[in-house]
Amino acid sequence: MKLCCFGKDRRKGMDREEKIDWHWFLNMPISYIGQKKLLEHYGNPKKVKDAPLEEIMQIIGKIQVGIEYLKTSKNTDWKKAYQKLEEEGIQLTIKGEERYPSQLLPLYDAPYGLYHIGELPKKEICVSVVGARNCSRYGSEVAAAIGRALAEAGVSVVSGMARGIDGAGQWAALEKGGKSYAVLGSGVDVCYPEENRKLYQRLKKEGTLISEFPPGSLPLAWHFPVRNRIISGLSQVLVVVEAREKSGSLITADLALEQGKDIYAVPGRMTDSLSKGCNELIKNGAGILLSPRMLLEELGIFGGKQEKNSKKSSIRLAEKENLLYSGLDLTPKATEAICSETGLALAEIAEILLSLQLKGLAVEVGTGYYARTGKGEDCHR
Repeated sequence: MKLCCFGKDRRKGMDREEKIDWHWFLNMPISYIGQKKLLEHYGNPKKVKDAPLEEIMQIIGKIQVGIEYLKTSKNTDWKKAYQKLEEEGIQLTIKGEERYPSQLLPLYDAPYGLYHIGELPKKEICVSVVGARNCSRYGSEVAAAIGRALAEAGVSVVSGMARGIDGAGQWAALEKGGKSYAVLGSGVDVCYPEENRKLYQRLKKEGTLISEFPPGSLPLAWHFPVRNRIISGLSQVLVVVEAREKSGSLITADLALEQGKDIYAVPGRMTDSLSKGCNELIKNGAGILLSPRMLLEELGIFGGKQEKNSKKSSIRLAEKENLLYSGLDLTPKATEAICSETGLALAEIAEILLSLQLKGLAVEVGTGYYARTGKGEDCHR
């Protein structure tokens, strides 16, 4: 057995010929376990490529698609195939190279290679923001508020570029000039979902697209739960904004828990199906996230960029926001009481309360009951 070295002695880079062999190897349609067995036996992709087919079959079994690939792939010009990647701005980083994200190295199933457009995360603070695809307007606005706050504080946002919560958090981070990394369930040259084409193009130019699946890979259903370990693995903290009872976001949360990451969930109404997943996470020990500012405090960001920005421009409230905020105190108050005291319509109150929550100035304590957070000293009224 010849073990492939992926330990502490990481290399600055591999030569082009090695990368071409890795590109061939990563295109082989076999499982991670199959890849691992081959690398443990042969040591590197070139030796796998040169090995007799019968010998390989003894190691990984008679996997039909794998056998067909080994038979036909020798007819492919892999130098030309790799050159096409370079022309399209797609990079390939192998586990063992210096620029491979160190955050992924502790994972027992860390991907052997990452295809990416843009630079990979380094030793920076990263937070994953995930949640329901068919999210509510409230969920989308909360995800955006978190994305903006993280970007302003210099924290990178990691997600899966899915519609709903993922996309809202990533778009908001980019809008604020922050960094965002999208881990895809397809090749980095495949945009999915198509409705997020604008976000895909922005991430391609201003952020980073990452995938363990070779370019050209379609967004197959099984790819998404597999890629979730990379989303959680790249981050120090995972935030779940909205999630149904059986949601892919909960798979990511389970993986984050296994990886020893901190998990926070945004609470919601007990009757809301989009809140069941988050409420269950909280019940099982996840941190309760009540505002973006709370997340920054949990990350230990009290000064630096975030504090400087807050000193330069403290929170400004519109006239009606100020009217409603003045009527709140640390004791929860029902919306009907707020309506009676302010003379505002219930629909208008709901909109203003959401705005105050996103600014970290108010919190919903129970269904229809709101209180101020005690952070009004930052307001200009």
